[in-house]
Amino acid sequence: MKAIHLKLGIAALCVSAGAAYWYYSPLIALNQLRAAAHDHNAESFDARVDYPRLRESLKEQLNAVMTEQVKPKDSGGGADFGKMLGMAFADKMVDAMVNPEFVMGAMKRGSIEPRRPGADKDEPAKPDPKYTSERVGFDKYIMHLETERGERGLSLVMERHGFASWKLAQVRLPPLPAAPN
Repeated sequence: MKAIHLKLGIAALCVSAGAAYWYYSPLIALNQLRAAAHDHNAESFDARVDYPRLRESLKEQLNAVMTEQVKPKDSGGGADFGKMLGMAFADKMVDAMVNPEFVMGAMKRGSIEPRRPGADKDEPAKPDPKYTSERVGFDKYIMHLETERGERGLSLVMERHGFASWKLAQVRLPPLPAAPN
């Protein structure tokens, strides 16, 4: 009888440990992603990023912003052509920019502002950006980075791949400031 209780106790402990690991796995993955970014370990960082999904999410957001910003007062052909040209340019820009160095830098700074080469080496080290996080369902975990002014900056969206493996699948851009009327 004691052997059965011991086996049930061990089984319950294993199930509890597995459940705890499953629950905290997005935090572990984010910590590994941040550590790879700080160590400039592109190979480790690449293993935790779904670049095709990341590019698509950025393209969709930029196209939505451009569509909103370029609302023509009259629906002339020139405005439509300009919007199509701008969207094509945005797509090519995202394809060129979304690489390990850019994404690692954005994660460390909490923003996607372009930086000149070597700028991070010239500046004194800054503390990690503050963040809040939320779990959305079983397969999505979002980390909202804060800017230096305490406003919501980028949001990093991690999605589950397998039992407890997570990849960065989206970067949500911060809301644009309201345009003056």
